[in-house]
Amino acid sequence: MVIRFFWTRAASVWIAVLYMVLGLLLLLFPDASGRFFIRALAAGAVLYGVVHLWRYGQSRRTAEDSPGDLFLGVLPLAFAAFALLRPLTILSFLPLTLGLLLLVDGIGKAPLAIRAVRGRGADRFPQLIACLLPIVLGGLLVADPFQGARAVIMVFGFALLADGASDLATAILARRSGGSGG
Repeated sequence: MVIRFFWTRAASVWIAVLYMVLGLLLLLFPDASGRFFIRALAAGAVLYGVVHLWRYGQSRRTAEDSPGDLFLGVLPLAFAAFALLRPLTILSFLPLTLGLLLLVDGIGKAPLAIRAVRGRGADRFPQLIACLLPIVLGGLLVADPFQGARAVIMVFGFALLADGASDLATAILARRSGGSGG
């Protein structure tokens, strides 16, 4: 039933192909993809800021000052200018945050790993891996978040490519097995 629903929706196949194309673009061109993302983000911030500045101007004409609109106009414009001047700084926030979260996760699991190693339990190796892997990966991301941004974009591209390929393979196999029902 689920496979029939999947295949009868032609859009699902096109979405799978789109995922694969986007995944390849992110995987092959991570720097250009990152710059494009930041430019699109800056363009959205400019649009948002201009709308609020326009609303602020309208409210001043009607003698109903709206300082909130002024703030919501200037702040996104400042962000857009910063993003366009320093796109890598904006991109580095994601790997930096992810790295810090991984470090906290790994350090938080340290007492469990130490207890498993001291007790020579059967779970000592999985516990050590669950503790050390996040610490190592988090440390790498925190040490160089700029290069980490590139790696995160490539990993996301690989994930999109794999997801799209999996969806497409599922649709093709369902069609071949006659699971589509028409």
